[in-house]
Amino acid sequence: MFCCLKNCLNGVLPPQTVQIRREQDPIQLDTSHMGHEVVVIKGGQRACGSGGVIANTPLLQSKSYFEVKLQQGGQWSVGLATQQTDLNQTKGGFDKESWCLTSDNAIYHNAKPLHKLEKRPEQQENNAKLELGSDLARLESSVSSTLVNTTGIPQEGDTIGVAYDHVELNFYLNGTNLNVPVLNVRGTVFPCLYVDDGAILDIVLDNFSYSVPQGFERILIEQSLL
Repeated sequence: MFCCLKNCLNGVLPPQTVQIRREQDPIQLDTSHMGHEVVVIKGGQRACGSGGVIANTPLLQSKSYFEVKLQQGGQWSVGLATQQTDLNQTKGGFDKESWCLTSDNAIYHNAKPLHKLEKRPEQQENNAKLELGSDLARLESSVSSTLVNTTGIPQEGDTIGVAYDHVELNFYLNGTNLNVPVLNVRGTVFPCLYVDDGAILDIVLDNFSYSVPQGFERILIEQSLL
């Protein structure tokens, strides 16, 4: 547990002789709605430990988008959940209040697999690399298309995009739509992350790594919708 926590804190703790103050994003992971063994740090942007946590702002606008960076592998789940979901579970999508893509390479709701991810054939993988286009220019210059995972299977270091328009929930892998739409998401839902077995996830709510799907935008707090 200490080793996991040390990795979770990596790059977060400043030197003891330096005090750093950072204005926190008003939208962040909600420490009042998380599992008993979840650790939330980095200004409410990083989750590690064991269990689930939801964000403090629901998806009320017509088209919302956010990203999750898979900082460290392990068992993880990413998606949407209501405040009634069981956040002491280590997997999302295993109750009727959550809809999640998991490290098992499947999307679950109410403990039932809705979609199973499959590795893309080589031609589709090459096409996915071409689709990245301008997105690659936004990455650090040291990153090339050969280093971006386009297999269709999430790996450590990848970025998962989540887009929701109150009709479909869609997941993206490094800017490419996985084409596994989820329907019948019900209730007032929030971004949710679940971690276990050393997984570390960072929620990204602005300054995205990849282009936002057309018509979608970052999550807005309620007063911004008025």
